[in-house]
Amino acid sequence: MSIGLGMRLGVSRSSLFSSSPSWLAFLAVGLGACGGAPPPAAPTAAAKPVAEARSAPPDVSAVPDPEGLLLVGRIANPDGMIKTAGNWTHLPLPSGAELVRSITDASLGEVVDLSQPLDAAVAVGGRKMSPRPLVAVSVAVRSLEGAKAKLAKEHKLVDGPNGSTFVQGVSLGKSSGEDGEADDDDAEGCLLSPAPVGARLVCGERHAVDALAPYLARTMTRQKWPADVHLELRFGPVRDTVNMARSQLPILARTLLGANSPAIHNLLDGAVGEAADFVSDANRMTLDMNVGDKGVETTSRIDYAHATSLLAKLAVSERNQDGPPPPAFLHLPGETDLAFYGRGADPKLFDHPRELLGAAFVEAAGDSGMPESEKKALKELVADRMLTVFTGASVYGKGYDAAAVAKALSARQSVKPDNLAAEDEATRVLAEQVVGWHLTQVSDPIAKVGPVLKDWSALWNRPAFAKWAKKQASSKMLAQMRIAPMPAGVTLPKESVHLEIVVPRTDIEVPPPAPSRAGAKAPAAKKVTRKPVTMHVFAIPDQGATWIGFGLDGKLVAQKAAASLSTAPATDTLGEKTAMVESLRSSKTTGAALVTLRGLLVFGALGGSERSPFSSLAMLPSKGATPITLTSTVEGPTPSAAEGASVATIKVPRSTIDDLVKLFMLELSR
Repeated sequence: MSIGLGMRLGVSRSSLFSSSPSWLAFLAVGLGACGGAPPPAAPTAAAKPVAEARSAPPDVSAVPDPEGLLLVGRIANPDGMIKTAGNWTHLPLPSGAELVRSITDASLGEVVDLSQPLDAAVAVGGRKMSPRPLVAVSVAVRSLEGAKAKLAKEHKLVDGPNGSTFVQGVSLGKSSGEDGEADDDDAEGCLLSPAPVGARLVCGERHAVDALAPYLARTMTRQKWPADVHLELRFGPVRDTVNMARSQLPILARTLLGANSPAIHNLLDGAVGEAADFVSDANRMTLDMNVGDKGVETTSRIDYAHATSLLAKLAVSERNQDGPPPPAFLHLPGETDLAFYGRGADPKLFDHPRELLGAAFVEAAGDSGMPESEKKALKELVADRMLTVFTGASVYGKGYDAAAVAKALSARQSVKPDNLAAEDEATRVLAEQVVGWHLTQVSDPIAKVGPVLKDWSALWNRPAFAKWAKKQASSKMLAQMRIAPMPAGVTLPKESVHLEIVVPRTDIEVPPPAPSRAGAKAPAAKKVTRKPVTMHVFAIPDQGATWIGFGLDGKLVAQKAAASLSTAPATDTLGEKTAMVESLRSSKTTGAALVTLRGLLVFGALGGSERSPFSSLAMLPSKGATPITLTSTVEGPTPSAAEGASVATIKVPRSTIDDLVKLFMLELSR
């Protein structure tokens, strides 16, 4: 009877009698406790124990990286990042589950746990000649069985390998097959997969899920990265594709550009070859971002296995050049809104690029009929002399006179709408101030830099060159170059050089007023001559180095250059602005840069509108003055980077984020 009952309950004869000794003891004690002694049983043959059939637990051990793995990414705590963004904006942002429901469906939003890492992977599948991207995303679920129960209400579940479950009919932004079932490899779906801790929901196109789910659920979950966001790009999977395309891409580029010039061909071939060499040199590139109450810090790293490309050579050549910011950087004007410095590199590294650029420049000039002697002089001036000036250590800074911009903007806004001539002139004056001043210090002495400016003027005014130039433009519209005296009221070293470039502008036609009476002859349109735009370029000596300044307001540029000289008083300099260089002053880097919001928004003033983002600067908590900083260093060789690694760090402080949030809210309210 017991055997028959067991069969009816779905228990096999073998499993019923495959008892362990402890199970038999438990049964004997239970029977002995039921009333009196049982009647003596007839002797029977002892049953032979049979092993009980049990399903093996799923294998959650780590698996090797999938073939062609190109990119991996992680958001460590999506819910936490949304909460931080809410603190920044002071707005009730949707939760992670609500965001999931907005792009998929309610059932997925109920089962995922976005307090745990959200992972993604991209691999290169298919064949070499026709690669196919494989993309999948992995997120933790609160409970494996709970997820199955909730998902089963809206989706068809199908048992998969290794204890996994396919969830069919999930839409990730594209339509799914009929009745929610995948009908080909491109159909989307998810896989509930056991993981070392809990379970993961891996979603994507079916062929991508099949290829990447074991890695995402069993291997990537074991990885630990000390960052809120981590991205890792591996160059190996695309090397063969890039190398195969190396000979085809220049041909395609020449076809698209319609270029038949041998020099342009060589330039395009060199650019494509440089990209291919970089892919061969680099092992991987990583990006790690940390988000917190103090702001956002992002660090990128490129590991180099070889150094054949120019980028790799430049990166590793800066090794052991770490140090504090150069004095010239700290001596820039205090109103600097964009600045950077670099240690420079071996000038020989730039020989080949200079040759390519020079040949393309000269060939383009030759196509327009420039005499051979002038082409030779132009190549020597541009490729052999001017470009070499910028290969060494350098410092750059730019800024503008806020009061002058405000005055010019007010004048532009006060012009009557129908006064085109006055509007054009006001816009020209405003542009002069918006462009502001630019200063670059190069390591070459004035004896090398000054003659370059003088020779530009001399070449431009040579009879043969001038004759050729006049064929390219009318005499009235031809730009003029001359060596000019220094602006009045500014004292600069006597070796300084001032090159003035005057660019004419076409006349504008002012529409005539409407006739005073019907049938009257309308007066002719009036032509108004527009003032030219004048570019000022200065070369100014400074203790063996040279400052190169340029801008549209010559006196402003000269004043800022004079204030930046090492012999000028260190008052109102960038180094005195503690908030501007606090994170740079004590750092040891191969290069660094800073940029402020005010330096970017000033270009919005050119529109002349009272509602431009530039007009909102005064309403921002920090007035857009807190800088975003970037620093770079070079690390020595490691097993994964035989030639070293270049590392760059960008810091966006909380005050800059507050300014951006306020600016965004102001723009929404308009």
